[in-house]
Amino acid sequence: MTRNGPRNAGAHLPTEILKRAGVHMDKLSSLLSHWKSGIGEPLVSHSFPVSYANGRLSLRADTSAWASRLRHSQAEIMDELRHDPYFHDLRELYVRVLPERARTQGEKKRQSITLPSRIPDSAAHLIKSVADDILDPALRRSLIRLAGTRDKSVSAKR
Repeated sequence: MTRNGPRNAGAHLPTEILKRAGVHMDKLSSLLSHWKSGIGEPLVSHSFPVSYANGRLSLRADTSAWASRLRHSQAEIMDELRHDPYFHDLRELYVRVLPERARTQGEKKRQSITLPSRIPDSAAHLIKSVADDILDPALRRSLIRLAGTRDKSVSAKR
């Protein structure tokens, strides 16, 4: 960022490079739209085309299972795609698995956090009353912890 705010990276690139990048993006966009119109779900959601040249369509799959499914259905997929004039000279499908991108040091893996459910007050009161009659101290502490109340007879651990 500069004193005057962020700058467009394109302002620093030669015009020829910008033209080539634009043409490449147009080709990818067109390839993706033809892929989506020719192939149905669930394959479209788990794979995407990377390039198409000289009769060879390169695909990336989410997992090895989806890559295997694409390879297994290769003949049917190619027949279906050839109905679209865009893929009239399609001769080969090349399928690879897209590896999971490397995470940076500060980036953590997404995890779904499950919060403990709160038991109703009536159930907590019942568990507490049962715990009061239990002689085994470990079981008693566990029941009191489950009820969500502090055992007054057990000293707090530090």
